[in-house]
Amino acid sequence: MPEHYHKFDDESLFVATKLYRWGSKRKRLYIHLYYNAYRAASTYDDFMSKLLDCKHELENGTRVKANELFYNRYFIVRETPVRGLSVKYNSEAIADFRNRYAGFFILITNTFKEPIITLETYRNKDVVENCFDDLKNQLDMKRLRVHSSASMDTRLFLQFPALIYISALRKRMRNSKMLSGLSVRELLESMESYVKIQYVGKYGCLFTELTKTQRLTVEELKVDIPKS
Repeated sequence: MPEHYHKFDDESLFVATKLYRWGSKRKRLYIHLYYNAYRAASTYDDFMSKLLDCKHELENGTRVKANELFYNRYFIVRETPVRGLSVKYNSEAIADFRNRYAGFFILITNTFKEPIITLETYRNKDVVENCFDDLKNQLDMKRLRVHSSASMDTRLFLQFPALIYISALRKRMRNSKMLSGLSVRELLESMESYVKIQYVGKYGCLFTELTKTQRLTVEELKVDIPKS
């Protein structure tokens, strides 16, 4: 229902919370249920792809040991002297996976009552991993591409101020209704065409004209744009 719909970073989520009492002292436990429709579609697509691969393995007698549990749960396999091998999908089990698991995840806490605050706290645990991901992908640090120790030290030093800017930008975007639906990469890509042109001698420099999207972005982020 719409009242359960929320935006968090670049995700659209349906959320619901249930209070559960546990233990002999009946302590409070909050169960937060989240559903991501985009993740559900992606998960189900991967699931169907694996189903096809496993059906092919069963029909060709090339069973993989790691997939035995998958075979038993999602296929009905019969073999008779007359009709030979028969491999059919277990439709009930497949529907159960789609309806109960694809796109869903749960967080359980005895501290936070609000589901979005709970999710934000949980995601912040991954801040170090996210920073490394930003370094490798957003800031092109998969390979250093340097030929001396001095160059490597310089580049590593420069990456950390850049990472601070990326982290600050993500935080500002999260608090903005207009930008919360974008990822950092999408925002940076939208600003790529805004450049500074430097002339030799007395002509100085000028900046390209902002597009409507770029102008709205800098206004939302309250960024001072240099004048030509």
